[in-house]
Amino acid sequence: METKDLFLRAWQESDADAFYEMCQDAEMEKNGLAYFDSREECLDLVRAWKKERGFQAIIGKENNELIGFISLGDMNRYEGYYELEYGIGSKYRNKGYATQAIKCMLEYGFLEWDAQVIAAWVRSHNESSIHVLEKCSFTLEGKLRRHARDKSDTLCYSILKEEWR
Repeated sequence: METKDLFLRAWQESDADAFYEMCQDAEMEKNGLAYFDSREECLDLVRAWKKERGFQAIIGKENNELIGFISLGDMNRYEGYYELEYGIGSKYRNKGYATQAIKCMLEYGFLEWDAQVIAAWVRSHNESSIHVLEKCSFTLEGKLRRHARDKSDTLCYSILKEEWR
C-alpha cells in the first residue's frame, strides 16, 4: 500500500532494531504503545506480525526508514468489526504521516476486508492522536474512565463504512 509519502508494507525481520528504538520513546510508553523490553522481544513480535495481513510497517519513501506501525485487527465482536492501532516514531510526528497511514488503512479495511466498523481506542491525554482520528472522520463514541493500565481514561472512536469517504 502506498500514500504520497509512505509505504505500508509487511514487516521484515530487519525492522526489529528500528522498532525497538521506537519503543524506547517515553511518549509512546505514556500512550500505551511501548511495552517491549528487548530487541529479541521486538524481533519475536516482528516475526509474528509478518504473518498477519493487517499488521503493517510504515516506511518513509524519502529515506526508506521505519516511521511507525499500523494494524487492523479482529476484535472478536462480529464479522466486519475491526480495531485500528498505530504509532509514529518521535522524529516523524506532526508531519501528517499518521493521517496518511490511517486513511490508507481505512481504504484497505473498507474495500478489501469489507469492514463495517473500524474502531480506535486512545488515551484521553493523547491530544495528537485524538486530533488525527477526528481529522480522519472518526466519531467519539464514549469515555471509559480509568480504563487504561495506567488508570487514565480511554476514549473510543469509530468510523462506519457508510461514513467513510
